[in-house]
Amino acid sequence: MARYALQRILLALPLLFGLSLLVFFYVRIIPGDPVTAMLGVQANPDLVARLRAQYGFDEPILDQYLMWLGNVLQGDFGISFRSRQAVAPIIVDRIPATLQLMLGGLFVSLVVAIPFGIRAGMKYRQRSDTVISTITLVGLGSPGFWLGTILMVIFALVLKWLPSQGYTPFTQDPVASIRYMILPSVAIGLVGAPFLVRVVRSTVVEIMKEPFVPYADARGLREQVIFWRYIIRNLLPQFVVVLGVLVGALLAGSVAIEALFNWPGMGRIFIGAVTERDYAMIQALILVYGVIFVVINLIAEIAQAALDPRIRLK
Repeated sequence: MARYALQRILLALPLLFGLSLLVFFYVRIIPGDPVTAMLGVQANPDLVARLRAQYGFDEPILDQYLMWLGNVLQGDFGISFRSRQAVAPIIVDRIPATLQLMLGGLFVSLVVAIPFGIRAGMKYRQRSDTVISTITLVGLGSPGFWLGTILMVIFALVLKWLPSQGYTPFTQDPVASIRYMILPSVAIGLVGAPFLVRVVRSTVVEIMKEPFVPYADARGLREQVIFWRYIIRNLLPQFVVVLGVLVGALLAGSVAIEALFNWPGMGRIFIGAVTERDYAMIQALILVYGVIFVVINLIAEIAQAALDPRIRLK
């Protein structure tokens, strides 16, 4: 097991290097110039030239990348063009809010997807399966921003049960923190739930077709025993990997949700950074999002191998 985990970690290193290349050069092809965004199109050419030299934009593109990568490996993501502050402390301050929202959305997705997905799979082509599959199709076509707006109107403006915007750190006031995160967590969680329902359903259907299930039924085992001993046991390895993919979708969806609910996470500053061509902030945020996604999927692969020893033999 340790050898397999080490192999997966070593394979992740080139992926992270490729991610750094993609982040750096992708940001460079975004139309616009951060110096122009700061000073305006009618700025003094001498001042523009000095700022470009100060930030290294006059250097060859490869030299810029190597300098940036070397600084990143030391924990230095540069200076934000918007706030003139170091990027790293800003992101570190926003990461807890984003992770809290992501965990809340993941919890909602799991609570919705697991029972409905298993129910649909075990009642394949029956009425329950048809109803659940139809609802998931509608859910797959519902944008998170639209769904969040509906939730805000109903539960915050009309019923006044929950606050529509705001944030309190969980360590400061757990009750207030949970109240603020309910609506955005439900919004982002319901966006990811339909995908997870379909995956769980299809996996359960495939497991039900395996010969050991009807054999266990023929032996007279109770339905609960078959469910826990055969269905769940074979579902978990595939389900763990899918969770890694779902986390990536939740991270991507959190950008719009954070903006809608005024949630002080990385998504909010990402939108402002793109608008103002803040190269340093954009690069750092995309890299952080990518690293979180790679690390979580790496953990999911190792967990899958631990649950299913056959994975280590492939």
